[in-house]
Amino acid sequence: MSLPTFSIIIPCYNQGHFLKDCLNSIQEQKIKDWEVWVVNDGSEDNTAQVAHEFLERNSKIHYLYQTNQGLSAARNAGMNQAQGHFLIFLDADDWLETDLFSKYIELISSNPDFQLFRCGYAYWDHPDGYCFHTHNPSGKGEIFPEVLTQNIGPCHSILIQREFAQKLGGFDVKLKSCEDWDFWIRAGRAGAKFFSINEVLVAYRYVSHSMSRNPRIMYESLSEVSRRVGQTDDRLPESSPFKEPYTLNYSSIQKKHLLPFLGLLIQQEKLPEAISWYLEEKSIWNWEIDIEDWNQMSSYLTWRYFLNKKDCQTVLKKIRPKLLDFFNGLGYSNKDSIRISSLILSPQLKKWNHFRYGRILGALVNRLMFST
Repeated sequence: MSLPTFSIIIPCYNQGHFLKDCLNSIQEQKIKDWEVWVVNDGSEDNTAQVAHEFLERNSKIHYLYQTNQGLSAARNAGMNQAQGHFLIFLDADDWLETDLFSKYIELISSNPDFQLFRCGYAYWDHPDGYCFHTHNPSGKGEIFPEVLTQNIGPCHSILIQREFAQKLGGFDVKLKSCEDWDFWIRAGRAGAKFFSINEVLVAYRYVSHSMSRNPRIMYESLSEVSRRVGQTDDRLPESSPFKEPYTLNYSSIQKKHLLPFLGLLIQQEKLPEAISWYLEEKSIWNWEIDIEDWNQMSSYLTWRYFLNKKDCQTVLKKIRPKLLDFFNGLGYSNKDSIRISSLILSPQLKKWNHFRYGRILGALVNRLMFST
């Protein structure tokens, strides 16, 4: 019996209410040359029931149960069972567009020397809902060294050769977050080459967990992943071309890591913590902060893609006053606090002026508002 081309690994922890959309998106693929491994990571909801409803109808879907060990362990368990030539790590709350596999098939056959393929992705609230933003990658070639300072995309937007993935040592179960970036860095240091499809073919369910994220844990994980770049990574195969330590500007990288999490704390209404944390890290790294740096507080973790009328109104009403308080708390003058906050929220302010005044008059108001 021939092996499937694609193995889709779906870790699921208390996300049974999303799992149906996720599995349906695979069953609706135009190409049927796939298998699925649903890994129930000790869920206490209806994950098992939903999974077994699909198992009974489709022999391509398989199911594993393990006591709760975390996302990395669940992905590794699925990878150990997978038989496909290529792997996709798909979280249970996300989904695939129907022609993803057919697009990948075209590229795989004509690019046998590439270990990674990636596609564009879109942020949605749910499959039949609102699309917040789309992102289309481009380029091809080695992902090293660019991958050392930024992730290359959501896990499910990336296809990786199974045999190559297995040489990387799996996802790090010790990391509480950012385990995917750590995995792709190892792929880069092992010499992975990628090919991009400049087309949106997967969906990312946006902000479903933003208010429950722990910024401290995420920052610590990012810092650990960055720190490892400056060391020899013994998890890599001996033949890896970029196994030796790599020098990074850690002060700049830590600033880039922290600022989005300050925005998340502000969105979570933890203003005193955001102020004290920033001052603490600034004293450690001796940062010089340019006004433009603060733009990084607006990220996919927070409000960057909140641009419809309702969301713009909510952001300007709830987030703007908190930003003013934040910058006042750092010692900025009220005038500078207003200016920096307006810069951070400029996409929402500009959109809101279009909603209020129409396209032509709104554009004029925006030119006057942001001319200096």
